[in-house]
Amino acid sequence: MRGAPRLSRSLCQSLYLGLAWLWGWSGRWHPKGDHRDPKAIITAPGQSPRLWLHAGTRAGLDTAVPLARDWQSRHPGAGVIVTVRSQAALVEAQAILDSHTLVTPLPQDTPAAARRFLVSGAPDVALCLGPAPWPALSRALAQRGIPWFWLITQVLPAPWRWLDRLPCLFRPALARADRLLVGHDDDRDALLARNVAEDHIEVTGSPLLDHDPPPERKAARRLRSALGGRPILFFEGTEPGEEELLAGVCRHLPPPFEHWLMVLAPSEPARIPALAERLARFELGLAVASQGEALTPSTHVYLLDDPEQRGPLLAAADVVVLGGTWVQGHKGADPRAAAAAGRGILYGPYLQRHREAVRVLDSAGGARQAANVNNLLAALRQWLQHPGEAEAAGRRGREAVRPHRGSHERVLQALEQPLEHGGDHTA
Repeated sequence: MRGAPRLSRSLCQSLYLGLAWLWGWSGRWHPKGDHRDPKAIITAPGQSPRLWLHAGTRAGLDTAVPLARDWQSRHPGAGVIVTVRSQAALVEAQAILDSHTLVTPLPQDTPAAARRFLVSGAPDVALCLGPAPWPALSRALAQRGIPWFWLITQVLPAPWRWLDRLPCLFRPALARADRLLVGHDDDRDALLARNVAEDHIEVTGSPLLDHDPPPERKAARRLRSALGGRPILFFEGTEPGEEELLAGVCRHLPPPFEHWLMVLAPSEPARIPALAERLARFELGLAVASQGEALTPSTHVYLLDDPEQRGPLLAAADVVVLGGTWVQGHKGADPRAAAAAGRGILYGPYLQRHREAVRVLDSAGGARQAANVNNLLAALRQWLQHPGEAEAAGRRGREAVRPHRGSHERVLQALEQPLEHGGDHTA
C-alpha cells in the first residue's frame, strides 16, 4: 500500500520465524518421517569433505544425484547429505542413492532446527538447488563458517516474489551465500537488477543442460549411407505402453516414407525380450541389437540395447521422439543427448521431468510438443517432407545447449575452491 511505513528488519525476521515455527509445529512443513525429534537426527556418514545438497523436489534430483555421485568419486569416502521437501522426492532419492549418502527432509528454517541439523550433519560446504534463501539456515551457515552456494538455473518471477515483497528479510540471506551460480548471462543481469553484488555472481551454465559432445558426424553419415537414406526415427527412453502406441503411429506414415526405420531405446533394456514378443504382432521386421541381428531393408523396428550403437544411431536420426511423455505417470526421457547431437526433438503431453531442459529447447525452436499421437504423426510427416525444418530445429537445439557444456564440472570446482583455501567464508 502506497505510503505505508516499511517494516524494520528485526520485525520482519520475528514475524517470519514465528510463522515458520507455527508451520513446522502444525506438521505441514515436512514430509512424513521427518527428523524434528532431536533423537532422530542421524550423523552424516562418511568422512570430510562433507557436501550438503538441497535438492528440494523430484526435479531437483536430476541435478543433485549426479553431483552427489561425482563428489564421492572425486573425494573417496566423503559424506554427502541430500535434503528434500516432499515425500515423493524422499522415497525416490533413498531408492537411487547408495548407503554412503544421507537422505533427509529439509529442517525447519528456525534457529534451533538449523543449529541441530548443522551440528549433526557437520557439512564442510553446501549447495542449494532452487529458490530457497532461508534466513535462519543461511545465518547458521555463516555463523559456523560453512561456505554455501546457490545454484540458480533461471531467474523466474514467481520464486522471487518473497525477495521483492520482503527485502528486509530475504536480501541478507541472499548476501550470505558465498556465490550465486547462474546458468546464463541473462540470469546474471536479472540478479544485478535486484541489487545483487556483481562479485557475488558466477556464470557456470546449467547442469540440467550439460552433456558430453556428440559422436563424430562422419560415423552418422556412414550409417545413413549404409541404410540407403531410409528415414530413421529414434524413440528415446520409451516406457511400458508407449512402444505399441508409437509403432502404430509409424505404420500410418504415408508414401514415400513407408520404408522408415524405428529405433526403440527403452528406458529399461531388460524389457526388450518381452517387448520383442509384443511387437511381433505388428508383423514388422524386427531386430535386436544385442543379438547381433543385422539391419536389412525389411527391418522396421530395431530394439537398441547396445550402448556402442546408440551414439551413431542418435546422430544419424532424422527425428528424435522423447519417450515417457506419451503415457501419464513416467519420468520422461532426457533430451540433452539428442540436442547435443543436433537432432530435432518431438515430445508428448505428459512432461514430468527434465522440464527446464525441454523448456529451453522449446523456446529456442529445437523441440516441439505434440498434444497427442495424431499431432505426432502430423509432426513426423512435416519434418520428413521438409527435412530442412528438422535440421534447423536440430541446429537451434545444439546452439541452446552448447554454452552449458562443462557446467557440471564448473559447479564442482566452485564447491571445491573454498575448501582449498581452508574453508574461508565470505559472508
